[in-house]
Amino acid sequence: MKKILLALFAFGLMQVNAESVNVNYGVRFGVLGELGTASVSLNESGKNYTIDIKAKTTGVVRVMSGNRTERHISRGHIVGGKYISDSYSVHIAHGNKIKDKLYTIDHKAKRVTKRIIKKEDGKIVSDSSEKLDFYSPNDLLSIYMNVPKMITPSEEISKTYRFKAVGAENQDGSIEIFVPSLSQLPKYKKELGDRSKWYFKAIINQPIFASKRGEFMIAMDENGVTQKAVLQDLLLFGDLVAIKK
Repeated sequence: MKKILLALFAFGLMQVNAESVNVNYGVRFGVLGELGTASVSLNESGKNYTIDIKAKTTGVVRVMSGNRTERHISRGHIVGGKYISDSYSVHIAHGNKIKDKLYTIDHKAKRVTKRIIKKEDGKIVSDSSEKLDFYSPNDLLSIYMNVPKMITPSEEISKTYRFKAVGAENQDGSIEIFVPSLSQLPKYKKELGDRSKWYFKAIINQPIFASKRGEFMIAMDENGVTQKAVLQDLLLFGDLVAIKK
């Protein structure tokens, strides 16, 4: 069930011109109905920021996953309007198990340290640390917040951007953003609606349901808030759709 929540996080990110904002999303999957919800908050204080995402499964998925919940937090500073991550944490709970992943980013040494703590019934069963084999000033939350600042809108020729993100080490730290050409835009607008400013595809290079690469079509409004995202044509059940509430 962790792939369901991963999908929620891929959708629920935005870049907005505000010191504080809260956005809620729901995710539906064909005949299965709603699978989960996510709340996204952004708070800025001077040159510092905090992005906080809380996600939970709902309905039958909630029962099957042991009431799985996740919380992702990115903390860092702002330089030239971009969010530079200093730390990224992931808290996962289901049943009697808890897993915490804590990333610390040393920009001066260009080094990222990852610590994983696992608990069962409130007791620590493992505690390990390692250094990642890559460095990035972005984590999985800040990278999507920064997308509108790092890509250009659709033009005559499509473009593919590749970025590194802390937290994406399962795919060698790589995230791909595909911006369709003007001739490809009608397909995106048909699927996502025609009132958004930004249309692109985020490729997380992980299998989600029957999608081998995890390719999400995403629409953002003029303020950079994700309005809708779709993981298309999945086996048996149709599309996985996330919509801003």
